[in-house]
Amino acid sequence: MISSKIAAVLAYAGGTLLILAGATGSVGIIGTVLEYLIANLGGATADILSLFLQVLSFVADLGGVAVIIGGSLLMNERITTGKFVITLGAGMGLFGFLLTVASAFLHGWASVINFVIVITQSIGWIGVILAIAATLIARKSSKKRKEKIG
Repeated sequence: MISSKIAAVLAYAGGTLLILAGATGSVGIIGTVLEYLIANLGGATADILSLFLQVLSFVADLGGVAVIIGGSLLMNERITTGKFVITLGAGMGLFGFLLTVASAFLHGWASVINFVIVITQSIGWIGVILAIAATLIARKSSKKRKEKIG
């Protein structure tokens, strides 16, 4: 429970920084998969998936506000939902961030140095890092875990 509260505080801070930076998230690979399914499925299924994609896009467009909402969900022990909303609002999860770092390394040390400079000088990137940290440390309280197991 304490880790959820710490995660919520990180999400609040990260969300605030994202708002100050004017950054918004994206639906990323989920959006790509849904667009493919919508194009290849017809009828009601495509309509439902399209509506779902619009809802996800709306949440992602909230950016820092979505991260703060996700932090509130973490505070209320809605861990899975909170992590998902934070990831949408921040625009990437840990995997996406690691891919960005790996891409910088593949382009040489100059790119890595430039990437580090951009991260340290951008409140938006610091907000993303705090949001990712919030999703990594958020855990269900031991009481709730025991209830699910037993």
